[in-house]
Amino acid sequence: MKYSLFFLSLLMFSWLANAQRKPMISEEDENKQSGYFNYPEPEKKERYKIAVLTPLYLDSVDLEKNLTRIPKFMMPGIDFYQGVSIAADTLKNQGVKFDLYIYDSKSDYLNVKNLIASDKLDSMDLIIGNASVSDLGLLADFAKSKKINFVSAVSPSDANQSDNPYFTILQPRLISHIEKMHYSINRKYADNNVIFINKKSGGASNAINYFKNDVVNPLPGRFSEYEMTGDDLSIEDIILKIDSNYNTCIVLGILDAGIAYKTLKKLNTIAKRFHIKVYCMPTAEAIKSLGKVDEFPDMPVFYTTSYIIDKITPSSMYIGREYKKRMGTAPTDIVFKGFESLYFFAKLLNRYGVPFNDHISDNAYTFITPYKIMPVRENKTLNFFENKFLYLVRYENGVVTYE
Repeated sequence: MKYSLFFLSLLMFSWLANAQRKPMISEEDENKQSGYFNYPEPEKKERYKIAVLTPLYLDSVDLEKNLTRIPKFMMPGIDFYQGVSIAADTLKNQGVKFDLYIYDSKSDYLNVKNLIASDKLDSMDLIIGNASVSDLGLLADFAKSKKINFVSAVSPSDANQSDNPYFTILQPRLISHIEKMHYSINRKYADNNVIFINKKSGGASNAINYFKNDVVNPLPGRFSEYEMTGDDLSIEDIILKIDSNYNTCIVLGILDAGIAYKTLKKLNTIAKRFHIKVYCMPTAEAIKSLGKVDEFPDMPVFYTTSYIIDKITPSSMYIGREYKKRMGTAPTDIVFKGFESLYFFAKLLNRYGVPFNDHISDNAYTFITPYKIMPVRENKTLNFFENKFLYLVRYENGVVTYE
């Protein structure tokens, strides 16, 4: 009996010793390893503090002179501010309580770097930025260190961020656009010749790598790639890659809209013969002639975008009326981006408190754009959040449809 007790005691000691040698994993680390992040318990406040940064360039003009026209380079930043301002008035009329702080990101004395150093942002509950790529990294790093949510409202850059659960990108990255069109091709044209045309440049090479290494969408069976050496496409080389027994789908991985247009004109010369349809990069939005009849009569052209403003919906008409009262003209797209970024996230603050990230995918407060904000993870680490919602736009002989 004594030996049995001794043996059991020895086993228990051995088990406890092994347990003590195992590394202790905190709840936060455990959540990180499982692909989640353990945010602090949200705090509800009577009023919230929201900072908005946009390039106003107020130090670049002499405001004492009687300016009859606002300089063109100032308009994007001003339009973003006007959108934010319209949203602020709308929210306050709805009873949402917050204090709004507007900062000129191109100020000579209080630029982004100096603003961060001044501690003016330390007490904020939310920061929204219409910021350049160079400033995004500074703001995202600051947000991570202070555990304040920072929303990049206009730029699709991820600012080389990783392991930053307080950073959100509202404009989808190029990889998300590629995934969307890749899914569409696999669903609609899986049996086509699929030819990816790219160039030796950073953006274009990124695009084809995203397409080929897409873990969600496999490469089509008749996939090939063609690399342009200059700005001109060799139609003869493309024809050699086409099996005429099948229809053809071209992925035009050219980010320069001017070069993309010239390439589309060349492809159109053989479009009817090989039943060609073309998927372009999101920058094709700048090719206005897509909407012209007989420009590409035999060749459907697709591209993806996160933003379509239907000017006759009540929501867009409301913003249009409010903007016209202030500026006397119709709003640009960036006005809507300013409005929606403040409206959506101020509503999240008001409902869920600080931080609201566990509910960031709540789509109840979208105004025009149906955001689909998703966590972006790598090796089970939450790198940041990104709006993944995209429309697929199709132009066929000047007629536009989208899905």
